Amino acid sequence: MPRILIVEDEADAAMLLEKRLSKNGFETVIAKDVIEGIALLQKVKPDLVILDLMLPAGGGATVLKSLRNDPQTSGIPVLVLTASHSPGYKNKIMEEGVQAYMEKPYEAAELMAAINGLLTKK
Repeated sequence: MPRILIVEDEADAAMLLEKRLSKNGFETVIAKDVIEGIALLQKVKPDLVILDLMLPAGGGATVLKSLRNDPQTSGIPVLVLTASHSPGYKNKIMEEGVQAYMEKPYEAAELMAAINGLLTKK
């Protein structure tokens, strides 16, 4: 069963994601901020990370940098799920090694297709 780390500070959004992913056969772990996200990344070694960018204590880019700079986690695919609607920011974050980028609100089917595609490529 693939394990997905959800790094999301909005509890309702995280719980919705967790329910949706669990229903589709994924094991999930939730981190509510940057510090917890980095710690869980090291501890659980997920198959995929779903990352919000607007997080307290440094933002999602801090989690992404930590993930990419560690040889043990650098190959983990990242799907950014954010409320930011800035094309410039999207381009910048994609250059940082993100495999997929989706804006909130998102379509459930589109999210699941992106997740399955990333896990298949891995």
